[in-house]
Amino acid sequence: MRTLVFVDLDDTLFQSRRKCPSEQDLHPIAYLGDGSSHSFMTAKQRGLWRLLDDNATLIPTTARDLDSLRRVDLPFQSWSILVYGGIILDPDGLPDAPWLERMRAVSRESLAALTELADSAQAFAVRHDLSVRVRLVGDFDLPFYLVAKYRDGASSDLERLQLEFIQPWLLEQTHAYRLHRNGNNLAVLPRALGKEHAVRYLIERLSGEWGDLMTIGIGDSLIDGAFMAECDYSLTPHGSQLFGAILGKPLL
Repeated sequence: MRTLVFVDLDDTLFQSRRKCPSEQDLHPIAYLGDGSSHSFMTAKQRGLWRLLDDNATLIPTTARDLDSLRRVDLPFQSWSILVYGGIILDPDGLPDAPWLERMRAVSRESLAALTELADSAQAFAVRHDLSVRVRLVGDFDLPFYLVAKYRDGASSDLERLQLEFIQPWLLEQTHAYRLHRNGNNLAVLPRALGKEHAVRYLIERLSGEWGDLMTIGIGDSLIDGAFMAECDYSLTPHGSQLFGAILGKPLL
């Protein structure tokens, strides 16, 4: 039986320096476009990687696009799930054609609404002097979702954008979109976009090719819970958003 591990990257296998514990044994693992190190693995995270890599097929399941995945110094050798499930790459690094066509339709159907939202949200930020940047994110010339981040430590600015503008917009969309917020990352995604859809598709496809599979999902955010639920087993880091919401709460 083959084991597949669908693993989120940022804040699961590594994190930015400011999120690292106070320890000396940090290993740079992800880099910015200028080549400077940005994210690091702890000794325990490197141990987890070795354990998984020695015993399973690892499939990155990430919000990163292909360019930013290439700046992660980990030797993934199989399939990849990118941009919240918008793109699936085969082991040769080519987009899975049936999935690409499916997600091309999702992108096309949501583009007008997300573009209008991005423009209006950025105008709201400018009008209220909020230190927030809003943009659309995608890959392979397909925009998929909106992301907003605060700058210069202005977390309250992103909170205001979320509460006063983004959430009222979502209420008008009759559940066509969903909000993901974890730290300095606010994303608005069409519900047809999601890591869980891509994981389900890939499990079904690879089961047909490889036979029985054991699947493990690893992630840190609440939004990761959906793709982890598609797997036989789930794992989340201690202290993560998902851990705090579920495992970190005392029993009543």
